[in-house]
Amino acid sequence: MSRHRVQPIIGRLCILLGLWIVVLPFSRPLPGGAQFDLSASPKVSCGSPVVNAFDSQKATGTVYTTPRPNKGDPTVKVEIDCTGRARFRLGLGFGVLASGLLIRRRTLKL
Repeated sequence: MSRHRVQPIIGRLCILLGLWIVVLPFSRPLPGGAQFDLSASPKVSCGSPVVNAFDSQKATGTVYTTPRPNKGDPTVKVEIDCTGRARFRLGLGFGVLASGLLIRRRTLKL
């Protein structure tokens, strides 16, 4: 494939990837344990990076205090700050989006 055919495809993919990173919600792993199950993963949803980068709300989740928990074991509510990760995703997403726009702009001039 020639360079002139590959660059527009890469530009479009960078734009879509950048928007995906910036807009879609993400989750953070929870410290502590969860019941052992292949479908269970201890995480808390943080929401969209666009909202959480400038919002100081903390996501909360319930975790078990014992390493291999069973039903009825004690649990603790844990707060996770998503602001730092949201700002990182926002910066990364806008960087990828900007690079995709620059590639598209350069290929349109050719």
